[in-house]
Amino acid sequence: MLSLISKKMTAIALIGCVLYVLNIFSPINNYGMAFAGEVKLKKEAPSRLDYINLDFWKKFNDELLIKYIVCAVNNNYDLKNLRLKINELRQTKNMEISKQFPSVSVGANYFGLKIPRTAIPFQGFRDNSFALPFILNWEIDMFGKRKNKIDMAWENIRGAIYEESGAAISLASEVAAIYFNISNLNAQIEIQKEVIKNSEEKLGRVQKAYNSGVMNAIDLNNAQKTVEYEKIVLNDYKKQRESFLLNLSYLMGENPNEVKDFAFSDIRLIEYRDKIPECINSDVTIYRPDVLKKEAELKKAKIDVTLARKEFLPNVNVFGVLMFSTLTPNFGWPGAVANLLAGATENIFSGGRRIFNVKQKKIAYNEALNEYLRTDLNAIKEINDTLYSLKSDDKTYKSNVKNLHFEEDNFIRVSNSFSSGVSNKIDVLDNRNNFLLEKSKVLNSKVQRLVDIISLYKAVGGKL
Repeated sequence: MLSLISKKMTAIALIGCVLYVLNIFSPINNYGMAFAGEVKLKKEAPSRLDYINLDFWKKFNDELLIKYIVCAVNNNYDLKNLRLKINELRQTKNMEISKQFPSVSVGANYFGLKIPRTAIPFQGFRDNSFALPFILNWEIDMFGKRKNKIDMAWENIRGAIYEESGAAISLASEVAAIYFNISNLNAQIEIQKEVIKNSEEKLGRVQKAYNSGVMNAIDLNNAQKTVEYEKIVLNDYKKQRESFLLNLSYLMGENPNEVKDFAFSDIRLIEYRDKIPECINSDVTIYRPDVLKKEAELKKAKIDVTLARKEFLPNVNVFGVLMFSTLTPNFGWPGAVANLLAGATENIFSGGRRIFNVKQKKIAYNEALNEYLRTDLNAIKEINDTLYSLKSDDKTYKSNVKNLHFEEDNFIRVSNSFSSGVSNKIDVLDNRNNFLLEKSKVLNSKVQRLVDIISLYKAVGGKL
């Protein structure tokens, strides 16, 4: 008896498989082509480091910089969540794919049956029985609605991949900018300490001159104000440095208490070992993750319009029941109940809901199109802005370097005059501080130039 049941269920399964194959290769539905195209889908990188173009960062010739960027990209919690989001959307897509298969369920039920013997002669029915029903439900995708939903799920995955790629590029850029600023602040603190030392020495000499009646109280007050001002500047440098350090530890997923162990290269030794591009082709915007994400959203919106239109088409459903029971003396095929229902259902009237839905999806598509065009235009604007800023700040840096040479020459001449007894020590200290101020300007303009290079790298989607 059990073998007979097994044979019947096998037959039902074979029929279902045949219907499924016919459904796949239906001229209206095109699942076969869709699955063949899935292999070409852009997948997330095995390592997030593949997104950030490490060859570009190696052009700075700084191993510590590479170390911090790699650590941040691997350990940043926001990036980890974006990878989890991709995996979550992939499972959502798998759920959509699973809905194209028929669902089969089985149940175990008890029947308590009372049949009036006077009305219906005894036919061998039992008052107490058990039933084993097998139920088949299947919505045949004759019009490709399920395929469209699967395509939308793929676009969601693509968008999440581009979001992760863009976040990795932004993170690497932010870490590098912070690294350069900290390196600069380390040098600025050293310079400022030397400035304070010179100012304090000048204050001591002015104090002696004031005590001797050579200088007035105004000169003494100004010298004291200068010392206090330079101390304020030093305190601001330290405050900025601490803020940058804490931010760097956060981006790297490190304990803020460990920032004291961070090491940084001397900003005076860091150089970009490549030429600054004179111009950049606007076609490079196609590599920007934000543009690619908007493109995926645009494709999704287009599919959504197609789905809204297909709501006017009927749904094709198959419903089948095969029930074995002990209602009759033989628990087998002769006493089984079988039912198979296949047909199409169409919603005749829904108050205009489907029409309004199509109009809404079309509006949403136009919004997505405008957003895509806006993002592409903004990408071109960012590239032009950053390239112009880079060229301008490069000129500023070179001019500051020239001014540093001039100020260095002035300091040397005043020092020689002092050695010859022509100038006094206060003039030497003032010129020394002017020279240190020019060194500070050079380092600040150098860091600004490096940050501009990073901004250009980010603007072109890491393809620099």
